[in-house]
Amino acid sequence: MKFTNARIFFANEGPIHRRTKETSMLSSGAIVLPQLKAPMALLINRIKSLFGRGDVHLPAAPPADPLDYEQLVTLDAESLAEQGILNAYTELSAQLERYSPSPLEVREVIDDDGLGYSVYGGDQKYVVWEVIDGVQNEDGWERATVAFFQIVNARLKNSSHRFYALNGGNDLFGLFLTEEEFAAARRAIPKRSNWPWMPDNAQPDYGFPVDVDAS
Repeated sequence: MKFTNARIFFANEGPIHRRTKETSMLSSGAIVLPQLKAPMALLINRIKSLFGRGDVHLPAAPPADPLDYEQLVTLDAESLAEQGILNAYTELSAQLERYSPSPLEVREVIDDDGLGYSVYGGDQKYVVWEVIDGVQNEDGWERATVAFFQIVNARLKNSSHRFYALNGGNDLFGLFLTEEEFAAARRAIPKRSNWPWMPDNAQPDYGFPVDVDAS
């Protein structure tokens, strides 16, 4: 059996459009295929079938990122830790009204000549900075992040939405999501450190989704 080179021509409704590709055929001559509007996978399968090959199984495309980044709330862990939790909560109040009209009293306490900083959300106390035996803690940014998100979500306890964090430190953001949207985002976003997350007191990462070491 002799193989010869031939051309595959893609035809439109008019004259044959000669964007050709060299291929090996079992017989000579040109094969004219109609111009398809179907996905490329169907065209590949059609060409493969000419040689007796089965369907081409292409890998499934990853799901699209479902997060609406235009709805991000800009925050900053450093600013929160610098006695800024009440101010950030006040600025967020208008958006909170859409999800939970029930108010939650938030107040700050500053002591130890400004070195101690605590916040109350209702009756719950959150210590951001404290001085023990003359030494101030070093995790104030993390504590402030946890305190702010826990206070906001205490306000949302009867809502279908929660307030999740994105990134951290000076690049901290917040986003209102349902549990379904939160789960969908974690399935769709491949890099763990880009996931939405819920700050908590579990050290050393305080709830942040650290990337798994590939090594």
